[in-house]
Amino acid sequence: MMNINTYLKEYAHTLLGDGTHIAPNVPDKKLNGAIKNYAEDALPEHVVVLYDSTLFKSGKEGMLFLGDRFYFKPLLEKPICVYYKDLQRVDLDREVTYKNDKRKEKLHIIMHTEKYDYSLSDKLATYNVEGVVELLNGISALKDKEDELINVSQVTPLADLPEAYKLTYLKVLANFTFFDDQQIDAEEYSELMSLVTRIHLSSDYRLQLRGYLSNPNEHAPTIALIDELRDLSTTIDFSIVEKSLFKDLLYLFKLKRPLSAWFENKFLEELKEVLSISREEIELISSAIQSDEDILTFRKNDSEIAKSMKDLAAKAAAVGVPLTAIYLSGSVVGLSAAGLTSGLASLGMGGLLGFSSMFTGIGVLVVIGVGTYQGLKKITGMKDIENNKQREYMLQAIIRNTQQTLNCLLEDINEISNRLVAAIQHGNANSEKINQLSNMLQMLNESAQFSADKQVHSQKEQIITQLPSKLSTVRLDELTSKPTYQKLRDYVYACYTPEPVQLDDSMFSSEEELVLKETLTLDELDQLHESLQAIGYFDMSGGGLAEVTGGAKRLVKNVFGDR
Repeated sequence: MMNINTYLKEYAHTLLGDGTHIAPNVPDKKLNGAIKNYAEDALPEHVVVLYDSTLFKSGKEGMLFLGDRFYFKPLLEKPICVYYKDLQRVDLDREVTYKNDKRKEKLHIIMHTEKYDYSLSDKLATYNVEGVVELLNGISALKDKEDELINVSQVTPLADLPEAYKLTYLKVLANFTFFDDQQIDAEEYSELMSLVTRIHLSSDYRLQLRGYLSNPNEHAPTIALIDELRDLSTTIDFSIVEKSLFKDLLYLFKLKRPLSAWFENKFLEELKEVLSISREEIELISSAIQSDEDILTFRKNDSEIAKSMKDLAAKAAAVGVPLTAIYLSGSVVGLSAAGLTSGLASLGMGGLLGFSSMFTGIGVLVVIGVGTYQGLKKITGMKDIENNKQREYMLQAIIRNTQQTLNCLLEDINEISNRLVAAIQHGNANSEKINQLSNMLQMLNESAQFSADKQVHSQKEQIITQLPSKLSTVRLDELTSKPTYQKLRDYVYACYTPEPVQLDDSMFSSEEELVLKETLTLDELDQLHESLQAIGYFDMSGGGLAEVTGGAKRLVKNVFGDR
């Protein structure tokens, strides 16, 4: 059944016209302007729709719709606030006048409430008067059908919701892992624990989840869990939760099969109908999952990440799904919702997801330096490395998440080991319980190995963000010209391999360049980074001077030979 929140989101833009912003995609500037100027008792996360009628787009006049009331602020007049429970009906009064035989019609909105009748001014010059009447009458028709008119958060990440809510959410995912083969395998368990740490599930509730996973015969029906989630969604728009839940299910599915084959899975196909998720929405969610993974797989720099997120935001807008819904539980690569939001803030895209700054507290990184300073950064290679800050931040977050996941897995391993020892001591060496505990212990050990491998890979990738992908031999030779630096130079050269210079997607030059080897271990990468730092490869003055001096020496040598 449609409620006022979903009604506003579906019809407000059509009925009010341009200047309408639907949560969670309400610009901070307009939201702050509206609340400060005419809705001081409204909380930002409760705003469902904002209509801005100002000429300079400040949000200081217009309309603001929440879950239980709306505010109206025309130009040069006092604002009014009306609670939906008091709203009876809204009429459209057509005032017709004639001047010089010319007919003029002026529209007035008469709003009837239990206590007062309001005549809404026409001084919001840009709004659709007839549309406002239809929208308010639609709210009036729905208000009596809802048990309670309350405000729900449009922006709260899953990590900030109650523990019972998070546990029910995770139980749906647990049911899915058991659906195809009646067991949860090591990689599925590892990824589920990664989500547990992303959303900060407390130890007591982790214990309950562990018990749920240990007793598949006692699993609750998935539909019952969905209904429980819906009933618990008193402080958040459930339509956002639905998309997030399906995203996490799709990611678990992707561990074993291509995303494009999701419709062959009976669990997903049935849940798609229960959650009323369209194929277009699923395609968007799949794009988000792939986009997240591509950032790390293809080592995208900050400029490429920003473009990917903007492209994804455009797709989301076209489908009508806020990115908040996709990233409610964070990113599948291991970032929490707050972590991803703060990462986007570092790219100047802090408002893209719609999570309020009250949850993240992260500002935008300030880019400093122009002219010669920028030129030196380009010469020394620092500009390219600085363009990897977002990927480095993501990898740091993944490393933290993976370490926490490993800690959870070690807790589980210790718990199951203790149970196994106790069972053996009771003389049940051949019992089914011993077999179950042994199998679970093996699965947990394999899960821990998955997480450990992920940890090492992420640490390697983090160091790579701080290394030149292509080596400047001119700079290296100049910086290591002294005999005492010979071993450092040899080591650095050994970490790079010659490859043809790529001109475009399919064309290669006959010339070669030295590219970082993919086979280096974590220790080798760490030693390479220390070596480059030791010779001053990235120093603004020394590195830049070496590039220029070395280049000049090579030019002289090419012209005059070794004389």
